[in-house]
Amino acid sequence: MKRWMITLAIGGYLILSAGAAFASGDEHQGSKRSAHTNEYESKIYGTVRSLPAAMVGVWNVNGRDISVTKTTAIKEKHGKAEVGAYVEIEGTYSGSKLNAYEIEVKRGSQEVRKIRGAIQSIPDGTYGRWIVGGEEIAVSKDTLIRNKHGKAEVGAYVEVEGVFSGQSLSARNIEVKRAKH
Repeated sequence: MKRWMITLAIGGYLILSAGAAFASGDEHQGSKRSAHTNEYESKIYGTVRSLPAAMVGVWNVNGRDISVTKTTAIKEKHGKAEVGAYVEIEGTYSGSKLNAYEIEVKRGSQEVRKIRGAIQSIPDGTYGRWIVGGEEIAVSKDTLIRNKHGKAEVGAYVEVEGVFSGQSLSARNIEVKRAKH
């Protein structure tokens, strides 16, 4: 029994040592080193938060700055490349900067989206800018607010349905899922 435990302990140590030997401290998680350059290839997904009018320059996707050049292939089969669009970006890291060589729109900005989260702020009078789960929500007189499971107030958990318009989600429906705790 003792021999078996010692063998098991030595085997575990060798496995961990081998894993550490193969892990390099300069690799980016989810990336692979390009065979042709000293850069890392990566693929990310996210919602476009801002981009220049001419499409060339720095885009902001989920808080990350993405460098887009005139040679970047932009595929718009599933929607227009604009603020609010959900995109897949392939590129290479040079340091901490992602240089995009291909951007594919996976979902256009005018598609209905859902956000779930706690209400963090509401303006006086209900209509205006709300913050739900860290996202900016535009609430207007046309927004249907359902208070079936409690009142729509700070701290209540809600589901918001709408479309992106600029930096915020223009709410069509807000349903209270759980009352304020």
